[in-house]
Amino acid sequence: MPKPTKAERSMDALDEEIRRLRAKAKVLEEKIDENFNYFQQHSGSMFVRSLLPRKIDGEELTGLRLVDTMLQNERLQQIMLKLADILAEKLGDGLNWLTTKVFKK
Repeated sequence: MPKPTKAERSMDALDEEIRRLRAKAKVLEEKIDENFNYFQQHSGSMFVRSLLPRKIDGEELTGLRLVDTMLQNERLQQIMLKLADILAEKLGDGLNWLTTKVFKK
């Protein structure tokens, strides 16, 4: 078997690099999909958690003791997170429907 020429070796090296980069791109695409799915599933709760106040020792949130106590209640926060997830899902469904109707192909 004849020894491959320099051009053939270069082409083989390029083909191997292309295969390696395609494999790397596939892994990165899967990671992006995974991260996007996580974001979709948790965006509502992340949004609500960003709005829920975090009480610092000795600090009042609203100045109203009853409201401050309610906002710090863990059970109420969990209910608000569930509600936010439901609302975010409905909003996402509505936006999907709207974009489908507006940008019909």
